[in-house]
Amino acid sequence: MRLEKQVAIVTGAGSGIGRATAIRFAQEGAQVVVDDINVSQGEATVKQIRDSGGDALFIGADVSDPKAVESLVAETVQTYGQLNILVNNAICSVKDIQNNNWDPNLNIAVKGASHCIDAAIPRMRQFGGGSIINISSVNGLVGLQGIHAYSASKGAIIALTRSLATSHGKDNIRINCICPGTIVTEAWDTVAEKNPEIFAELRPWYALERLGKPVDIANAALFLASEEASFATGAVFVIDGGLTGGHPQFPF
Repeated sequence: MRLEKQVAIVTGAGSGIGRATAIRFAQEGAQVVVDDINVSQGEATVKQIRDSGGDALFIGADVSDPKAVESLVAETVQTYGQLNILVNNAICSVKDIQNNNWDPNLNIAVKGASHCIDAAIPRMRQFGGGSIINISSVNGLVGLQGIHAYSASKGAIIALTRSLATSHGKDNIRINCICPGTIVTEAWDTVAEKNPEIFAELRPWYALERLGKPVDIANAALFLASEEASFATGAVFVIDGGLTGGHPQFPF
């Protein structure tokens, strides 16, 4: 049990990467607070954890609201007695991403992560340290056509991670970032409805000849949350099946 006696908050945990991460943490002994603005999905994640013998609590905080985030952290500590791990995974809607709506992209992904970190750090410091994991994207590392606001927000998360890590190492708080490639989640449903061949079209761009699963990112987050990553901070972990390593079919 790599996270036994640890308490974790996972934002955007009602589906996709967030849900897989919350479940994976619970499997390793963590008490998990599931945060999502979608109540039914968040409660479904908690039920899945509890049905498997884990310990979880749902709190539906809007991470773009600093007061809601303060309440999220306070209720976590009141319920479980401490806070050791924070995973910032919440993002805006697929529609806002596709339409390059700047405010939702920045308010939820970037400012939301900052609100959560600001609220969590004093508590983590109180309990001797902790691990913060920010979920970014390969979109924050390379230029991809069309979704500029999302890409900019993900690049900002990388910079935020590095800046905060240099400030809080003295507090024994490690702050790292994961950049996933294409992960097949519910967020892709509307895209796949319009283009049923989208995953087949994307697959050749990946050296491993497959797209990612939410658990691929959850496993990376588990490593960063655990003592196995005790010397990692300010790092960007690219989990992308080889996408940014180069196109396997690039001609000479």
